[in-house]
Amino acid sequence: MQSKLSSRDKLLDSAAKLFLEKGYDAISVNDICKHAGVSKGSFYHYFETKQVLFMTLMENWSNTVMQSILSQPLSANSDLKEVLVEMPYHFDTVFSAVPKGFPILVDFWRQAMGDPEIWKLAVEPYRYFTGFFMRIIETGQLNGSIRKDVGSEVLARLLVAVAMGYLLESAYDQAKADWSAITSEGLKLLLEGIGGSK
Repeated sequence: MQSKLSSRDKLLDSAAKLFLEKGYDAISVNDICKHAGVSKGSFYHYFETKQVLFMTLMENWSNTVMQSILSQPLSANSDLKEVLVEMPYHFDTVFSAVPKGFPILVDFWRQAMGDPEIWKLAVEPYRYFTGFFMRIIETGQLNGSIRKDVGSEVLARLLVAVAMGYLLESAYDQAKADWSAITSEGLKLLLEGIGGSK
């Protein structure tokens, strides 16, 4: 038996669908309420503005990605190249969320360019993942599984760029069956060039 969605969840679900179909600017609070079958009073009970709802959607999407990353077990003795190559297989929820989330994220970035508060939220996941990959790389450099002659920040930004590229590609080419495997194979090729002596 499926649990009944709360009014807040209905609003978020409807907004995600409408923003994806028509874009942020084309959708009004009335449109969202009508689609969700929820009153405007309920909307303003949960969200001060359409922008606050939009930012909530982005936070939820970013948190899904972050939780997938945080669930990966790491130790100082791990072969970090192997950990990175295996990581995409734990991202099924991320890749399944991409068709809905990534186009909205692009719209979010566009909105963020004109608003410092939204921009702060927009860059937070990017900074988080850069720092996360830097920690992995530094651990790998210490145990010899990743080369030491390149700065961890340079390699981390490269990994983030590759990951973002695959997410974008999966949003535009949803017919590909297994984006986790495709991402893993790409990372394997990349990591052959940054591997250490281990």
